[in-house]
Amino acid sequence: MRPGNTGTQVISMKKVKTCRSCGSGEIVSFLSLGRLPLSSILNSDQLAAPEERRSLEVGFCKRCGLVQLIGDPIEAPFQAPVGPVHGGLLEQLMHNYRLGTHHLVLALAGSSPELMRQLMQAGVRVVYLETHPERSKAAASKAIPTRHERFDRNYANHLREEGLRADVVLVNQLLAHSSDLNGLLESLAAVLKDSGSVVMELPYVRELLEARQFEHFTHQQQHYFSVSALYELVRRHGLWLHRVEPLSEGYLRYYLGKARQIEPSVGRYMDEEQKLGLTTTAYYLEFASRIAAVREALLALLTELRARGRRVAAYGASPQATALLNYVGLGREVIDFVVDSDISKHGRYLAGVHIPIHGTHRLLDEQPDYLLLLSDQPSEMAHQYREYLKRGGKFIVALPHPDILNSPLEQKIQTGS
Repeated sequence: MRPGNTGTQVISMKKVKTCRSCGSGEIVSFLSLGRLPLSSILNSDQLAAPEERRSLEVGFCKRCGLVQLIGDPIEAPFQAPVGPVHGGLLEQLMHNYRLGTHHLVLALAGSSPELMRQLMQAGVRVVYLETHPERSKAAASKAIPTRHERFDRNYANHLREEGLRADVVLVNQLLAHSSDLNGLLESLAAVLKDSGSVVMELPYVRELLEARQFEHFTHQQQHYFSVSALYELVRRHGLWLHRVEPLSEGYLRYYLGKARQIEPSVGRYMDEEQKLGLTTTAYYLEFASRIAAVREALLALLTELRARGRRVAAYGASPQATALLNYVGLGREVIDFVVDSDISKHGRYLAGVHIPIHGTHRLLDEQPDYLLLLSDQPSEMAHQYREYLKRGGKFIVALPHPDILNSPLEQKIQTGS
């Protein structure tokens, strides 16, 4: 079952023939999510207009292990994403590098203003490079030295000409989204002191795959790193992977530098990846077969419920929800509406499938028979969830495999209480 949408504009895509990391032609396509909309949410006046769609195909490089989109990047002004805020970095930087007034931290796009402010309070010199106008304006308003510049080879040379060499470079998620991996690593090596460190936080592809979170593959994110793939990339530019730390929400924090100082955490991650098969094509082909099974099972479950006259709603109007519903082919003929706690989304629609988005109060007002959980549950939904269950409602999870939850709420759903 596919949502009917005659207003579709398909964007042609040229497949990548060589790996963006190592340049080899040994890329194996293992997953295709079909033609997904480039937008995730639409206004009502956009429903009748053609929607831009692009095929989303994911490949694995047999030589270096990088998981990457197969296709040209979307031609749009690059804006570094802001990932989840992970604590503890300030303490790590101050303890491990003993930062003080004679040190320079170069913070790249998407860096935490609060972290930069705390570093400055400790006397550390900070230079922030940010192309996003609102973020750069907000940082400047907090007296953070901000330059409206994009970090690339040219600007790295400019910084060197200024005599600026960084003790620490905060890279955040740039590697996941940059279309020029090798250019970015070359630039990082150019501005980093010999004793300096690069710190980056990236989604961990292993956790994504093990949870079968195929909806996290997006048009905007070009690369999905294992520790092994990142190790191969940075070594070509004279950098070593020093340490790996697990973070929340499926992220890893990486520390890189020019000195050959490899802590045991690096070897542990790489050994585990090899044992699990993350360095082989078979692992990714098996993942794809499981995703196909998830798709068929979810479609069969929900269409059967609708055929029996049951009403189904969903929670979570995220880009991942849009990707999942479009891939499976679930539109308004199956799902009545979506609820979300973000008021900016209310009265709008999920792209492609055109399912309306309402506030969380709609869950109790309408009391559908089933609620498909498409996102993690925030604490503000705790009351609605409990009352919904008391009235006889049931939850459905899509991943890692479609299932109707019959166990007590406390055992299955995190409600923040």
